Formats: sequence, structure tokens, C-alpha cells
Amino acid sequence: MLHDTLYDPIRQKEVPDTPEERVRQATIKFLMDEVKVPQNLIAVEFALSTVESSTDDRVDLLVQDFKASGDLKHPWLLVECKAPGEYTWEALQVQLNKYLKVLTPKYVMLSLGDAVRYFALDAITKRFLKIDSLPEFE
Repeated sequence: MLHDTLYDPIRQKEVPDTPEERVRQATIKFLMDEVKVPQNLIAVEFALSTVESSTDDRVDLLVQDFKASGDLKHPWLLVECKAPGEYTWEALQVQLNKYLKVLTPKYVMLSLGDAVRYFALDAITKRFLKIDSLPEFE
């Protein structure tokens, strides 16, 4: 087996083994194993143009909210993954804020390698509040 690729269970293919991809694949495994997200509700490198045609941005991982019956503007979770040491939290926040102009997820997960932060949308203030962990998907 080649060591320069990783198998992505969502895209069901080998993908280049990069530091960022390792973080993404670890996050996918975490979401499926720990948070109990069904594999079919996870989108990888989700094109925001699906929701807003004027953007060509892509979100690393998007978990659809099956209660929202296919409403992609309101996903259950938006995840942004970066390789360790490549980004600061501030830079990641700037990138995330661009996505939040298009999407309104219930939860946000930012992963800089080993360091992870979680946020939940406060329905009243419409602001994201830091939380300790994601709830189990239901």
C-alpha cells in the first residue's frame, strides 16, 4: 500500500496524505465514532456555491441536520480543519466568519491539529458561544 495517500470513507477514495488531510480524516473518524454522526450526513470539502452562487469557498466538513430536511443553509455542524502550526486561531476565525455569512450551523468545530474548539449557536443572541464538547448527534 502506498504511504502517500489516506483513505477517505466519505469520498470513498484515496486522497493525498497531507498534514491537513490527516486532521480532516481524524475529525471524520471522531465524528462517526464519538459523536455518532451517520456517514451519509457528512460532506467533505462542501462547496458553498451550492448555497450561495457568488462564492467559491469550500468548507472542510459539513454535517447536515436531517431534521432540517436537506436545508443546507442550516447544517448541524460546520468544521474547519487546519494542519498543526499552519494557522492561528484568529486567522481561522476570519475564514470561519466568511462561511457564517452563508451558513447558520447549530455547532462549529475548529481543529488546529491536536487543539480543538467547539461553539454552539445561541438561538436568542445569534452568537456562537464556546462549549466544552459536541453533543451526541441525534
